[in-house]
Amino acid sequence: MKLNKFYILTAAALLSGTLSAQAQSANFASTVGPFDNLNHDCVVKEARGNQVLLLNNLDIALQSFTACEDGVVEKIYVSVKQVSSNGRIAAVIQDSRGQEIHGKKIDIRAGQEGILTFKIQAEVEQGMTYFLKLRTMGTNVVLEGQYGQASENSLHLNGWKLDGNITTAIGMRRIKDRPEEAFNSRNPADDNAVEDRATEFHSNFLVYPNPFNNEVTVTFKREFKGETIVMLTDLSGNVLHREIRLNPAQGQDVDLIPAYNLRPGAYALRIINDNRVYNQTLMKH
Repeated sequence: MKLNKFYILTAAALLSGTLSAQAQSANFASTVGPFDNLNHDCVVKEARGNQVLLLNNLDIALQSFTACEDGVVEKIYVSVKQVSSNGRIAAVIQDSRGQEIHGKKIDIRAGQEGILTFKIQAEVEQGMTYFLKLRTMGTNVVLEGQYGQASENSLHLNGWKLDGNITTAIGMRRIKDRPEEAFNSRNPADDNAVEDRATEFHSNFLVYPNPFNNEVTVTFKREFKGETIVMLTDLSGNVLHREIRLNPAQGQDVDLIPAYNLRPGAYALRIINDNRVYNQTLMKH
């Protein structure tokens, strides 16, 4: 049984001389929304608007949404009106602390228009707040949406709070309805399983000290094959320190020493191996 629940994704446009990405208006006819026939148990969506929002190269749009079920976000849909040149756009689901759960990058071509579809596997919990993060790379992208509308959820552009919405949708399945092939060796194949990411992280890595002062050490508890990236980021995803190790062995240490002083507060440790992302929150004294 489908839920037929719909939640508005709201966005914003705040004009400032210091803000490179600007909201630009256009008179698109208001028509039936492009996401009316999506086949998902739960769809978080925004109907088609009549304005646009320009994301310049490397701009970041971050929009919140609330999961309506315990389940898996399988697809992200983004309505694009114009692309300046060949490039890429990334779509990522983050938790309320800014930690990445899963994401995907896809290539876009100059002049492209229509719905972009990102296929991902991001586990979410009912009633919890999450973020859809969009980032352009090597190109400028015009997103369809509305400007100056009331915001039920929050949206930021390069850290600025915006008012309005962009035309996006997030489709998800309940965990109990997921097909068996959607699970992999890291995810137990039972109807109740939501991956315990904290347990998984600590079974693979030892991190100390936490809280930290000026340095954090990561110790691998098992051998990893291939390139492994260890990053310290702020909660907006900005990389503060990055180390790469090839085929790290069990017991190997990686020291993270940011080149500049960090303010006290929360940060994210992100370890990437074989398209798998492990996240841990760190606190700075």
